[in-house]
Amino acid sequence: MMTRELAAYAAGLNYGKIPPATIAMAKRLLLDGVGCLLAGINGEPARSAAKMARELGGEKQATILPGNTMGSVRDAAFVNGISLYSVGLNDVHSASGAHPGGCILPVVLGMSEWLRVPGEKLLTSMVAGYEVNGRVGRAIIPSHRQRGFHPTGTCGTFGATTTACFLLGFEAEQIASALGIAGSQAAGLYECHHDGTSTMIFHAGRAAQNGVEAALLARAGLTGPATVLEGSKGFLQATSNASDIAGAMRDLGQRYELDSTSFRPYFGCSSTISSSGAMARIMKRSKINAEDVEEITVRCHDIVAHDNADADPHTMLAARLSLPFNVGLVIVHGDVLAADLEESELYNPRVRALLPKIKLISDPAMKRRGVNLHLRLKGGRTETETIDVPRGSASNPLTWEDIVDKFKPLVRPVIAEKHQLKIIAAVANIEASDGAAFMGVLREAVKDSLQVR
Repeated sequence: MMTRELAAYAAGLNYGKIPPATIAMAKRLLLDGVGCLLAGINGEPARSAAKMARELGGEKQATILPGNTMGSVRDAAFVNGISLYSVGLNDVHSASGAHPGGCILPVVLGMSEWLRVPGEKLLTSMVAGYEVNGRVGRAIIPSHRQRGFHPTGTCGTFGATTTACFLLGFEAEQIASALGIAGSQAAGLYECHHDGTSTMIFHAGRAAQNGVEAALLARAGLTGPATVLEGSKGFLQATSNASDIAGAMRDLGQRYELDSTSFRPYFGCSSTISSSGAMARIMKRSKINAEDVEEITVRCHDIVAHDNADADPHTMLAARLSLPFNVGLVIVHGDVLAADLEESELYNPRVRALLPKIKLISDPAMKRRGVNLHLRLKGGRTETETIDVPRGSASNPLTWEDIVDKFKPLVRPVIAEKHQLKIIAAVANIEASDGAAFMGVLREAVKDSLQVR
């Protein structure tokens, strides 16, 4: 029984039995996610969500970082999740097709602040949430995504719920019931992929909010089916053409899905990272002017060629998903983090002039995240770069130092350097603190930023 087995696993997790390497990975994911959250606090999606939360009011339980206000823990998870995911640089769990940090970390932050959860339990709750998110996604990918579901919203809801339940100290049966409630909330459609509208960002915030809500409803006495995943009318059957429970549950307790999570070193989406990286490698070894580019061909996986070929994006989200836009951005600017990208870049004439010159070629032999990029310049000179495993992936991970190097420029526009250092130190030593103290560090950093502005 998949639901009960995952619930029992989560209920039995113990910080002392988690390998040190996995704890270190959790800290890297925490710092990376916090960086994305802070980078997004002044963006339109975060401001819109924060405005709605203020209008609704509610108990002042947890920090809503966009605007630096307090609200209900449910609303804090929602707004902070939208802020985190809006930046387009948070983590990726390729096997589930989801971006778990956008759903799980806002729950970790909000509930651990509200409940004053010790740092060790905070990190353990991350491991629990990432595990369930990953296992559920493994059971239904790829058909789940092919049918139009966005795994960040669907699988992320189960991960967020598990995290919330762990922080509340639930036993296995109560977690299973909460997952049953979560199954009727798990949602997210990929139609936004076609026009670049912002519901994709909404999915992460809603998954975080759903997780808090499902756990609190279970605590209040509402019940949900403990067969919500594997049942004949359950989530797997309803949202996929074929599911593989045995494969998804293999090695449970022997390896950690959190360790299978990847980082994004560039602006874009998980399907564009390799192309950005390949172009950046070429730019580092050869001086190339955008105006000298004759043609670029990108050989890539079928899914990438189909989903990421937009050569005329008209929103920032559409630009994030566009492989041609991201390659053009690197040619014009070099390595690109979200901190380098302003709204005005959407119609940068130098980037726009490159888009018709960038062609995607579908190649079934290519790995899902692999790419072969061939550049031809005026005059006939060519450059070629192949990436099979992108930098930041689980098998080619970013180190703590890499995450720090990403964090600082990412948050520099909104967070002063002295506060950057305090946040980095607070994550590194989170076991000696608790959720309330950690959120106090973030709140003070944002407060100073607002005063300067």
